[in-house]
Amino acid sequence: MKARSPSLPVVGLILCAAAAGLLLSSCTPGEAPPDPASDSETVFSLHPSTWFEDAWRYFEVSPEARRAVYGPRFGIELLDLEVGGQATLPVPAELDSARIARFAPGGEIYWYGNAGDHLGWFVERDGGLAPAGVPPFGDLRMSPDGATFAYFDETNRTLNVGETESEDAPRSYPVGGMICALAWSADGQQVYALVWTDAGSSSLLRVSPKSEMVDTLREGLDGVWRYGSIAVSANGQSLYLALAGEGPPDIEARHRPGPIRDLDIYRFNLVSGALEPVVDSPGDDFNPRVIGDYLYWTHNEIDDSVVAFPVTGGEPWLVAEDAEIPYWSPDGSQIGLTYGGWRLADWALNLDGGVIEVDENARPISEVAPMVVGYHEDFSPGWSPDGQWIAYHSHRSEEPGSYYSDVGSTDSIYIRRPEAPGEDEINLFDFGWEVGNADWSPDGRQLVFESWDEERPGVSWPWIATIDPETGETLSVDRLRLPEGVTNVSWSAWSPGGEEIAVVERMGGTRQSIWILPLEDGDAEKLLEFDSSTYGGLDWTPDGEHLIFGALADDRMQIFSVPRSGGESTQLTHDDANLMHPQVSPDGRWIACTRMDQDKELRRKPLR
Repeated sequence: MKARSPSLPVVGLILCAAAAGLLLSSCTPGEAPPDPASDSETVFSLHPSTWFEDAWRYFEVSPEARRAVYGPRFGIELLDLEVGGQATLPVPAELDSARIARFAPGGEIYWYGNAGDHLGWFVERDGGLAPAGVPPFGDLRMSPDGATFAYFDETNRTLNVGETESEDAPRSYPVGGMICALAWSADGQQVYALVWTDAGSSSLLRVSPKSEMVDTLREGLDGVWRYGSIAVSANGQSLYLALAGEGPPDIEARHRPGPIRDLDIYRFNLVSGALEPVVDSPGDDFNPRVIGDYLYWTHNEIDDSVVAFPVTGGEPWLVAEDAEIPYWSPDGSQIGLTYGGWRLADWALNLDGGVIEVDENARPISEVAPMVVGYHEDFSPGWSPDGQWIAYHSHRSEEPGSYYSDVGSTDSIYIRRPEAPGEDEINLFDFGWEVGNADWSPDGRQLVFESWDEERPGVSWPWIATIDPETGETLSVDRLRLPEGVTNVSWSAWSPGGEEIAVVERMGGTRQSIWILPLEDGDAEKLLEFDSSTYGGLDWTPDGEHLIFGALADDRMQIFSVPRSGGESTQLTHDDANLMHPQVSPDGRWIACTRMDQDKELRRKPLR
């Protein structure tokens, strides 16, 4: 197994020049770009109560700039920007579910969702919803006059352009990669597409439906593989893109926890071909859109840390910045954690597993040191009860991949000796799909973990892997039997006595429940139901008398305790941020957990 160094070399920026070898001016007559150093204005802000799920969500602003669409964890929200608060406008009652919403140039909304048995695009018309008359695939962008539409199909590699009033089939244009953004030119004659290539960089293309030409405007851009947007200036001479830098990406740098490779907004001059930053601030800036005299975009501030507090509750203190998902070592002297942060440019590739030393009062006495490093994401190391093994979830790949789902990545639980080199790690199975974290049995011979159902994305089952504790060899992997009707488990924790496993069931929406599953005889027991907006986590106290879990309280995730014998839960924390993933220290005195403080802002600045 090829492991990389945890060092953080500086990544150079490569400036692109014109074909003649000269760097062309970015100025266009009649238009001046925003000043990247000038202050921006926050139009609207949200504080999600989720873990990672809202990082990619963005605001899409209406043409009159009075409304915005935001796609949160539990459905589409239509926001009223004029009230200055978090007022939500109603989603059409005709829709059973809404998955995507797009503003047309005239301000009407195109909805993608279910209405009865029909799944597809609907448009607001005559006070209600009507089928939009466009194919039910991919994302949809309407031309400025509303007469033509562009979308990508289910392969995500073909751009399709058609006319709303025509019975002719849309014309398809292969683009040589995954489409990441679409936009119509100001005059409606061309479609611009940002395309993620197999080489790991992005290309900016221009499709001219009338001439059926596909032109490459720029190659080697440091873009992102998830869907976003392109903004077009009013005079049609500039495009605004979210990029991690001006030059081609360094693929290996994508896998390092640092330096910070945040997204900024760049202006591409269609006349000169020059590229320059116009929004350059800490945090991710993405999903640009030009409305009137302003450039709008979404800004992410995600502050994660590991904190600790007494098991009886209280004010948490900082253990490690830029970290999450703690696990205690058997003697309580160390905490394993995940570090690297949720940066959009390199989503999860940059996560590594580390360790920090703490004293008997759970106060940090060292810096975070790398423990599990390699290509692709690595999560927190969890020690076996005797300290002889560590287990961790990883998407390990032999070579540096370009994006989360790149060919060659795995999705499994790995184990190795704590002091062994990375190449000695052991992959326990080969069927994983969005695998969760693993928890050891008290005898150190088994681990319980979750993995998606291969036929139902988003639905997780618990599994038990049995190993040889001397060699680490996998002896068997078996699915844990669940009570009838329980079909989706997000977290599992082995009881200190080893005779039970507690699991968190996701029931739909924000409703979740804790079940106690006996491993021998006996019936499963539902301990309680609660609300949670994310993977809140679960752990036992060492005496087996209480379970500690994350749940919603006043729109924030907090830490709760519930007796194993049943009864009312007790809220242990009242923090301003979200607390989740609790883990109780081996002596039962402290709880370590993840603290997530998220701000999502709709920002704007004038186009001078």
